[in-house]
Amino acid sequence: MLAIALLVFANDGAAPAASPLKLEPREATWGELQAVFPEAWMLPEALWTPTDPAARDATLPFALERLVAARFESDANEPAWTRTLGDIVQEARKRGAGKEKLDALLAELESVNPAAHAQCAKLVREVLLDGGLKSPQWNGEKDKHDDGLYFGSVLKLNKPQSAPWTGYKNLETVHQAAALVFADLEAIKTALNDYPSMLNDPGTSYERIGPTAGTFVVGRDEQRGPFAGLRIAFRSDLPFPFGHYDCDLGILDALDAKGRMTTYVFTPSKDFYWFAGQDWHHPLRSSDGAFQGILLVRIAGFDLKSVPDGDSDRIAGTRVALGNLKRRSEAAFAAYGGAPRTLSGAVPSFDVLARSK
Repeated sequence: MLAIALLVFANDGAAPAASPLKLEPREATWGELQAVFPEAWMLPEALWTPTDPAARDATLPFALERLVAARFESDANEPAWTRTLGDIVQEARKRGAGKEKLDALLAELESVNPAAHAQCAKLVREVLLDGGLKSPQWNGEKDKHDDGLYFGSVLKLNKPQSAPWTGYKNLETVHQAAALVFADLEAIKTALNDYPSMLNDPGTSYERIGPTAGTFVVGRDEQRGPFAGLRIAFRSDLPFPFGHYDCDLGILDALDAKGRMTTYVFTPSKDFYWFAGQDWHHPLRSSDGAFQGILLVRIAGFDLKSVPDGDSDRIAGTRVALGNLKRRSEAAFAAYGGAPRTLSGAVPSFDVLARSK
């Protein structure tokens, strides 16, 4: 398998012994942000959204948004734990981890609330069975039933209508994935920007990684609300005979039209025909208000020049990236040990850590 790991900013070296360096953000306007992450780099919805309404509704960004908010009540005698996705997740956690216990719960759900089972069972089985992901042997190379990751179908891209997208070759497909991350946005952003810790991420082969000096900016726009931007640079090894590739990656956190934090990535690097992605973060609560996690949904795609990569390689890259992000986000949230902080409606404060010299 080609070692192409989207959004995995790490390598196989040992973690540095010295304390990491913390970058200080620079206050910026939305106009000044354009030097770090131009607005045109934000992945256009029209590029990846199917034109058929039914197919559009079935994509993970739209389907899982509805599922988080859905209620499954058709009979007053149905157990209360069957009535929302958050309630089902809470009940599954109460009963304990493992395939046998989850299978028994889903069988009961199918019996007492078939409508809920039809919409939730596949996702619940995929995102709650994560014992393999937490194993020291996990490296993300292969799809496992217990890696806690859920993948939708590969989406064929529409014809681009605006720059820079009209200027890119091989703009053909993106893939879609989801993970239920038991962490708040602060912990997720901590994990995503702790570059020295990523040196220990399994399944990666990066020579170097780090933020670009002077590019960590934060601000608040009158119309768009809060935002944060950053550029990082990394080099990754590739299997013989391909050598390596370099990437100058832009990262933007901003609020979408519904006020939810969304993360965008893009690179203009010459080693890629194109590379872009977007993350949505849907907070999940049970009916009693208890936090059950953030359902993170990702659309991602790329095409590396001069390398025979296919959709299976790209999906494997996202499996490694998203799996490592879930592992480290949940560890950061557990280390914090408090009640959830930011779950939606804001871009949280976070540190950007670089390897000390």
